[in-house]
Amino acid sequence: MDLTSDHPFWFVNNGLIQTYPPLEQDVECDVAIIGAGITGALIAARLAGDGYSVVVVDRRDVGLGSTSASTALLQYEIDVPLVELIRKIGLPAARRAYTLSYGAIDNLETIASGLKVDCEFRRKTSVYLAQNDSKAKLLAEETKARRECGIDVRICEPAELRDEFGLTGTAAIVSNQAASCDPYRMTHALIESAVSNGARIFDRTEVRGYEQNGIGVLLKTSRQASILAKTVVIATGYEVQTMLREKIVDLKNTYALISQPLKSVSPWNQDWLMWQAADPYLYLRITTDNRLLVGGEDDPFSNPRLRDASLAKKAQTIRGKVIKLLPEIEWEIEFAWAGTFGETKDGLPYIGENPAFPNFLFALGFGGNGITFSVIAADLLSGYLAGKPSQDLELFRFDR
Repeated sequence: MDLTSDHPFWFVNNGLIQTYPPLEQDVECDVAIIGAGITGALIAARLAGDGYSVVVVDRRDVGLGSTSASTALLQYEIDVPLVELIRKIGLPAARRAYTLSYGAIDNLETIASGLKVDCEFRRKTSVYLAQNDSKAKLLAEETKARRECGIDVRICEPAELRDEFGLTGTAAIVSNQAASCDPYRMTHALIESAVSNGARIFDRTEVRGYEQNGIGVLLKTSRQASILAKTVVIATGYEVQTMLREKIVDLKNTYALISQPLKSVSPWNQDWLMWQAADPYLYLRITTDNRLLVGGEDDPFSNPRLRDASLAKKAQTIRGKVIKLLPEIEWEIEFAWAGTFGETKDGLPYIGENPAFPNFLFALGFGGNGITFSVIAADLLSGYLAGKPSQDLELFRFDR
């Protein structure tokens, strides 16, 4: 599946940072990770640092799947609001899911600070904007639920919104637990960290089949070479659905665009990011080089051709919404791209075992905050392999 259109900004901006050889001979390892996007990279860096022998394979080059299309708004908020998640999975589980996601922002900051490359990780103030009375009421309920969960948020009323953020709306939830990064550069930096601890990386190598044996799993690749691993971690994102019998995710398209570097972003601020309480919602932030990065207009996925054919019209719709929201900013579209992502029934990822696949573990960070879910996955899988499985794996099990 083509997960992105031809020109996702991060690849255009950074170029091909590093290539790795294809797999040309049989190898053995403790852990084989299938998928070299940011999820696979986070897990590879963690497990290699734990002392495991790690092999990572991807049918593309490193970071050129969904990662290259991510707008990397790093938020603790799950696609399903806390109030709704409580109704779906119960109060304790919903609170724990939000608490884990909240902590993942801090954990990712620690990870980023330990990398050799500046991945443009920056703390942000998040503005969750309502623009009608019904959404404002929902935000008031959501604020109460989050505060009762121990999450520090505040409500912004219309006058405050105008004075503090230059926005017109009925209310907003404001939080300081948000961030942004360059996800493509971070993926390569994480892979570099994994390599420094002995991990072996093979791109342009597709896994086409597998066999269970007494040692673990024998992966058969497109290169006529095999990988014998005690454990296999699947970090392929939305493409995993072709492997599973049960449907676990609904695929959607998302569209994004980025401006030329701006002389001024006023009244907006490089330290803020915004997303709307709407469906589909608009989200935006400013990059470190003063570009306006904005996305939204999600719709159901059919095939890559139809998605890409919609890009020009979707980009203009998004531009029109931004002009209405922030009319003072003068800007032009420099790049636009489309990507495919998935939504689960409860907005949560799938992490851990699947009984149908012995010796496999899964790290599937679906949804709008897949990067923070991947941070959680790296931590949980590290504990599992060390023989100390966390009860938090129950939140993300396949049969929930």
